[in-house]
Amino acid sequence: MSKQDRQKLSVLVILLGVLALTIVLGYRMNKPAVTAAVQVPETKPSANPPAPTDARIRLDLIEKAENSSDEIGKKNVFQYRQNPVPPASGSGGGRPPVIPGQPPPVSNTPPTVQPPAVIVPPGPPPIPFKYQGYANEDVPGGQMTAFLTDETSHHYNVSVGEILMGKYRVTQIAANSVEIEDIDNDRRQRLPLTK
Repeated sequence: MSKQDRQKLSVLVILLGVLALTIVLGYRMNKPAVTAAVQVPETKPSANPPAPTDARIRLDLIEKAENSSDEIGKKNVFQYRQNPVPPASGSGGGRPPVIPGQPPPVSNTPPTVQPPAVIVPPGPPPIPFKYQGYANEDVPGGQMTAFLTDETSHHYNVSVGEILMGKYRVTQIAANSVEIEDIDNDRRQRLPLTK
């Protein structure tokens, strides 16, 4: 067998191996998926009532149909329903009846209701510029140009009336300060010259 015949034979063996691998992978990819039926175990109601520290979600209480359509969307699914208190009978001698499974009431005085806390929204953020310096134009009635930087060290050369970042307007430029108006929040802030 010559060298050329051996090379042809080795190429043939490699091509047959690639063909076999392609057929195997094609068969596996086109094989229909096997689906298995999963049976959900039946849940039996527990004879033991849940403890106050029990963190399980009680689906049996959530899934019960309500008679009233007024409660649709108003029910808090994260709280257990409270059992209704039976009406007090006159034979108890003034004491409320004791319900099994609940602690007895401590006092008959109604709890004091605290007024809701007033939450004051935070004020607008401070204007994020620093006044670095200024320049005067040498023409009569020349306009001053202020040099400002922001928190990301971007530099701005502005004059009175210009709007920065679509939100801040330069209203006044002086040698020792610049006044900037926050257009969105309708407030002004004076920035001193930093040294």
